[in-house]
Order: sequence, then structure tokens, then C-alpha cells
Amino acid sequence: MKFLITISVLLWPLLSVFAQNARELEAYRIDEPIKIDGQLDEETWQSASAGSDFTTLRPNPDLPSSEHSSVRILFDDEGIYVGAELFDSKPDSILRELTERDDLGNTDFFGVVLDPYQSGINGFTFITTPGDVQFDAIQSVNGEDNSWDAVWNSKAQLTGSGWTVEMFIPYSAIRFPASAEQTWGINFVRMIRRKNEQSFWDDIDPNIDGFLNQAGKLTGLRDIKSPFRLQLTPFVTAVGVKQYDPNSTDPSQIGTSFGGGMDLKLGLNDAFTLDMTLIPDFSEARSDNNQLNLGPFEQFFSEQRAFFTEGTELFNKGDLFYSRRVGGRLYNTNAAYDDLADGEEIVEMPGRAQLVNATKISGRTTKGTGLGFFNGIEQRSFATIENMDGERRDVQVHPRTNYNVMVVDQNLPNNSSVTLVNTNVMREGGATDANVTALLFDIHNKSNEYAIAGEGKLSQRFTEGGNTESGHALELRAGRISGKWQYSVWYREQSDTYNPNDLGINFRNNRRSFNGRIRYNRFEPFLNGFFLNGGAGMYVGHYRLYRPDEYTGSNVEMWVYGQTKHFWNFNFWTDHNPGWQYDYFEPRVAGRVFRNSGMGNLGGWIGTDSRKKLRLNGNFNINHFWRDDLQRSFRFNIGARYRANDRLSLNAFFFQGDWQGDIGYVNQETRSVTLPEQEPIDVTDVFMGRRNRLINELGVEAKYSFTANMTLNLRARHYWDRVQYDSFHLLNENGSLGATDYENNHNVDFDAFNIDLIYRWRFAPGSDIFLVYKTGITAFSDQTSRNYTDSFSDLFRDAPSTQSLSLKMVYWLDYASVVM
Repeated sequence: MKFLITISVLLWPLLSVFAQNARELEAYRIDEPIKIDGQLDEETWQSASAGSDFTTLRPNPDLPSSEHSSVRILFDDEGIYVGAELFDSKPDSILRELTERDDLGNTDFFGVVLDPYQSGINGFTFITTPGDVQFDAIQSVNGEDNSWDAVWNSKAQLTGSGWTVEMFIPYSAIRFPASAEQTWGINFVRMIRRKNEQSFWDDIDPNIDGFLNQAGKLTGLRDIKSPFRLQLTPFVTAVGVKQYDPNSTDPSQIGTSFGGGMDLKLGLNDAFTLDMTLIPDFSEARSDNNQLNLGPFEQFFSEQRAFFTEGTELFNKGDLFYSRRVGGRLYNTNAAYDDLADGEEIVEMPGRAQLVNATKISGRTTKGTGLGFFNGIEQRSFATIENMDGERRDVQVHPRTNYNVMVVDQNLPNNSSVTLVNTNVMREGGATDANVTALLFDIHNKSNEYAIAGEGKLSQRFTEGGNTESGHALELRAGRISGKWQYSVWYREQSDTYNPNDLGINFRNNRRSFNGRIRYNRFEPFLNGFFLNGGAGMYVGHYRLYRPDEYTGSNVEMWVYGQTKHFWNFNFWTDHNPGWQYDYFEPRVAGRVFRNSGMGNLGGWIGTDSRKKLRLNGNFNINHFWRDDLQRSFRFNIGARYRANDRLSLNAFFFQGDWQGDIGYVNQETRSVTLPEQEPIDVTDVFMGRRNRLINELGVEAKYSFTANMTLNLRARHYWDRVQYDSFHLLNENGSLGATDYENNHNVDFDAFNIDLIYRWRFAPGSDIFLVYKTGITAFSDQTSRNYTDSFSDLFRDAPSTQSLSLKMVYWLDYASVVM
């Protein structure tokens, strides 16, 4: 950490990355607060300097905006005010679809982007629409994170000449330096949806890497201070659950629970904030998309819990933090099964580890040093075992566990940075502990045209018995990051003992790769204006094992994309794996390899104009295997969105994947072999199966907005996966398939069905009422004679189901509001 601070002090005079010709706008101090009604009728608005002359980014860059805009900034001791007059020659044509917060639909919008530290890397975005839908996000090198939510005020008004906006952003919602006079990075954005025209006050060049580094300057801010920030969000919940199992002697069970907890947000100083959730509840989180997993790696699930998605840009550095580990899978469910005696059965098994609390501390100093600290604690979990006499006992399946993440991230000149990350997992007793440390750097030249980047990671696992397993990962990258022509080359390796999966997720280690990519982007119209923009690119990769140094495969990919003058979008690609491909993971036995045929892929995606009531999109992938005529696959996806009116929209999608002659692992058996004049040795036979796999996935969504603060969302999804085996084969030592008399039934018929119905009412700033209904049904069978329709029908008759109805009320309390 001292090393990073030293760099910060030495280079701080150079840290301003804004161009010398950046536009400037002066803020005007006021003594009386502005009424946020969207009317801009206070005289003080006319005292402030006006910013105008927006420049387009889309559909074509560097053109004057087709409609005039004028913006002003006021400020007082509590926060900043943004006023905007958004003129429109056709005010009756302003689009204003009502959607849920942070979901910008088919609507015009206006927003402000703030970079108080002028880092060019980290900032805040606040956007509102003519229908008063709010959108806010944190900007970072990882892009835009709209899971972050702040409490701020805005109001829009439609007028005869367009529409107007007033915003109030309290200082408690953002972070800024503690200095008497300040200059912030600022930009304004406007979208005119019917034209698909997005314009900015300080123009954005799409050929330059970065967004915040192309902002203008906000001057005139004097004598402002970050307030004492204490926000409490207590909540209460009531949940009713019904579980139905038609195969049980007691098929229906109903349970209820009541609970509560609290989230806390405390400003430690002007830059750092503590977030804590006590006795957390995530009943409003959407159900996961469960799928059948036949591969050697675990299934990845996206994070749905708000606490773990809001403001986590620091913790995501280096890809070492997979938040689903916290409050996720149990450590050792086998402990209960291994402890079973004759006549005993497991009657209760926790579904997941119980999270007691979680804490985040994050912020960034005036010298550009970002600090992040995360800690989560899980309590012990037990399975309940019952014998034939009805006597019960508990077996521990999860120890008390502590998760920790620490990040130090230093901004450097020219959008550059260096980062130190450490993750740690500590479990009580003799269970495995783990630690991972990473050093990352990303260095850009002064013109922000070229960059070199890299990362080094060290993983350590302290297993039962006092053993230590260590491994490493390394990546180095260099290339041109700005301009129409961009290219990069990189090298990546992970040792065979690298394992960050106690708190991260890494699908495969023991690999090395050499990669290169070149792409061309054109943002101006071409082919007589038929295409508004487009581009093309090519990627090549060469892959090997880390140990032993064996070739595993190669890849060549090419693609083209474009947007037509009618705002249709398309992307086509071709992907090839020439020669034999060697998979050391599918056999599930160390040192064994499966030699699979190389293949070629042709794919494409097309989407129609998103401004229309009906929007269609679809994609396809066709695979051809060069050395295996029995293998082939075809996948396609069709989606449709129908906007019935400004309040109601309907979405549907259908996916089908058809794999014929696919080859995968099915089983292994160990046998003893005695060679002449030698002791017997154990040999593991690996059996592979040739299978036909058909996946159908159907989903529908309906969204209705009563107001900008009251919405109803319905989501239903059915996933069906049928796997039928045609033949079984012994995996030979060279990776080819041999003959075998192995026979077993490994056919699979898997169904997963979910409904999520979520009513949300934001009845006060930061305060919500959620009414959530969920149903989930999962069925797994080795009978594959049914078709899709029959399997779907049987799902509701024969499979266990869980239904829940939950009510959650969240109330936001702000210390600054109470004492005012």
C-alpha cells in the first residue's frame, strides 16, 4: 500500500487527464433552495451560466444536435441543482415510455455525468425521462454499473416547445474532495429516441478509449462540505411457503416466517462509506435460470441480490470475487450422508449457507487512491437425521465462515491504474482456508492511444492436515486501444495448482494461451449512407497446458457488424478450431485427455428497429465437425418485444439447441491390474458416451408501470433438456474412443419451471414495498421417451414444487433529512 501511495504523491500533479480544450461551465451559488417541479421558473436559474451546443455521438458522431438544449448548474450547502431546457420541434412526438427504475425503455432522456475527482476513470451518472423514471449508475473502467442506487430528486415537465428537467443531487449521494474551491469533471447527455440521437454537451469521440476522460469542467464550486452521512434502512418481512411433493406420504407442507433486519450506510469521512446488512433478506431477488450441467465445471449464476451488486466496482477488480459464494453452497453436505447408520435418513438439509451479516467499506481519496474492504460471515449449518424410532440428531454440514476482500486501487495519469487485491476465506475447525493475492496494472500513454496491462495472482489453500496448495496466474497484454484500427496481443497462463474458487470462480486452470486480435470500427455512414456504422475484426488463439506443456487446440474467429439507416442491427461471425482439439478436463481423471474433432461455426444475429412497437431479434449457430461426420449442432434463438402502450410491454423468447452425435463423459471405473513380476496397480477406465441432446427454453415477461414509482413485473421461464445416449466408448490413452461392453442408462430428461411476480412501490425516497410471488418446479428423470409438450404437462402433475408469497417493507431514514 505504501508503494501505491508513493506513486500517487509523485504523479499527482499529472493526474488531470482532461484535454486542454475541454468545455467549462460555471456553477452559481444560491441562498434559497429550489423547488423541484420541473418548471425552471425561479429567477436564480437565469443567473447561472448556460451550457448549450450539444454534439452527437449516435447515430453519427461529431454533428450538431438536431434540437437545441440549454443546461445550468446551481448549488447550495446541501447539494447541486441541474436545470435543463430541452427544446423539440415536434413536442408531440417526444417518446416517454414508463418503466421501472434503472430501466430506460423507449423514451427520451436527459442526464448529468459527474467526475468530482477529475480522475477520468470514476464517476456518477444521474438520468431522468419525461415520465420521471430515474436511472443512476457508477462509472468506472469496467463500464457502467446501474445496480448502484442513490436517493436524489428529479422532476420533468412537458411544454409546448419540448420538455424541461430539474434535478437535485444531495452531497450525501456522491463523493468529492475536501477543498475550499473545486473543479469537477462534468458532462450532459440527451437522447431523442424517435431519431435514436444521443448527444453530449462536451463531445465524445468514439475513436478515443474512455468516456469520463472526455468530459468538460464544472467550476465555481466553493465552500461545500460533505455532510455527516448516516442512512438506515430497516425492513420487515413476512413469508409463506408451500411445498408440494406428489411422491411423498405427506405431499403438502405449509410454513410461515416473520423477520426483519436493517441495512446501514455510514459516511466515515468525505470519501469513504461503510455499508452493512444485518440479518439480510433477499426475498425480492429474481429466481435463477437453472440448467442441466453435463460439463466438468460448475454452473455460473449471475448475482441478483442488491447488496452484492451495488457499488462493487472496486471488488470486481481482477475477477477474484464471485459474490454468490457468500451465502451460497454448503461446505460439506457429504458429511451427513457419510454419517448415516442403518435405518436412518436425512429429513432436513439446508438449501444454502446462512449469511449473518455483510459489510463493505469503499471510497477514493483526493490523490486518486481507491480503498475497498468487504467482509461477510456465515453461521454454522446442520442437517437433521432421523432413525426408525423417530429420534433425531444434527450433523454439521457447514462451518462458521468468514469471507474477506481488500482492494487498493491507484489512479495514474492518462486513465491508467495499478491495483492490489486480496481475498481470504477462513473456516472454523479443520476445514480448508484460502487466500488469493493479485497485482494488476493498466498503463496508457499520454494520447491514450496505446496501453500495456497485466496481472499476477497467487492462490493458497490451507487444507485439512496442515497442507498448503499454492498456484499462480499471469497475464500480459499490449495494444492500440484508440482509433479506427485497434489491435492487441496477450499471453495468459494459469498453473495446474491455481485455485481461487473458495471466493472466486475459475472454470479451468492448467492452461496457457497466446492470443491476438485486430478490429476496425467505422462510426460514420458508408455505402451511400445505407449503413450508419459498422466494423469487422479477427481473433486468433493458440492454447496449451501449463504442465505438461502439451498442445490443446487453436482458434480463428472473424466477424462483421453494422447498423443500417433504418436502425436494424446485425452481426455475423465464423469461428474455426482447426485440427484435433485435446480436452484434459472432460475425462474427469487427472492426466487423461479426450481428442475431439476440430470444428467450424457459422453464426449471426439480427435485430429490428428498437423504436417500433414490435421489435424482433434472432440469432443462429451452425457447427460442422471436420473429422467426425456423426457430430453436428444447430442452435437458434428468437426474441420478440411488443410495447402495447407507454405502460405495458411484453417480451418473449424461445431458444432451441440440437446437438447430434455429441460426445461427453459418462462414468469411470477403477480396476486392479497385475503385470508380470509386479505388484497390482489400480487403473481407471473412463467411459465416454455419444449422445443426442435437445434443449428447448421458453420465457415470457410482462411489465406494467402504474407510475414511475409503482411497477408490476411477471416473468415465467421453462427449460427442458433431453439427453439420449446412442453408444458408449472406452477412452483410450491417446484420447481416441475405443470399443467397450459398458452398458448403463445415462439418459436424462430435465425440466425447470419458474414464475416470478413482483410488485414494487417506492412510496417514499429510498423506501419500497415488495409483494413477491414465486413458484419453482424442477424434475429430473432418466426416461426420455416424452416430447417437449408431454414433459411440460407431466411437470405439473408429477414433480415436487415450491410456492412462496412474501411481503417486504423497506424504509429509508436519512440523518441529514431528520435534523434539517
